Amino acid sequence: MTALGAFLPLFRIRQSFGPVQRFLDAQLTVTETAWGSSFDVPGQEVAEQTGSPVGVPLLLAVAVLVAGALLAFLRPDRGRWVVAGGAVFAAGVVVTVGMDGIGWSVSTGGENLDVTLAPGMWLLIGGVVAAAAAAVLACLPGRRPGWADPAVAYADTPTPPSGVAITVLPPDEPEEPADRGP
Repeated sequence: MTALGAFLPLFRIRQSFGPVQRFLDAQLTVTETAWGSSFDVPGQEVAEQTGSPVGVPLLLAVAVLVAGALLAFLRPDRGRWVVAGGAVFAAGVVVTVGMDGIGWSVSTGGENLDVTLAPGMWLLIGGVVAAAAAAVLACLPGRRPGWADPAVAYADTPTPPSGVAITVLPPDEPEEPADRGP
């Protein structure tokens, strides 16, 4: 999700030119991606501008998460830390990218400016949630295969695997003593 989100638009920013021209539907549209921005002014050609390529750390986070997933299959004790580190790194990069959208609305005071999240940003957020879930699952202790077989579970333990010992209560009525001779 994060890799795909790095190549889709992250934010769409629309700003009206003025109250008179608002009725003419004249507005500037800026489409922000992880690699730059494009500016669309009605009646003019679309202008592209490169920016700081935040797509590079996004793809680096994806590479760390993939490496952690592969390592978790081969060596679970070491792979879980790589997955957790990749999830934290991905979350940091996505928060940094998200601050760019907040910066657009703060820079102009929010007047005549409409900042919306585009599909790329939603994919980045979903990717971070999935990476966090993978990190939690990777850090959970593994199951022991011996408890899967009931015969092995009951073989050498006095209590069942549920941990609750079953007690046997005495009968409700006492038995009459046996007759002992004279």
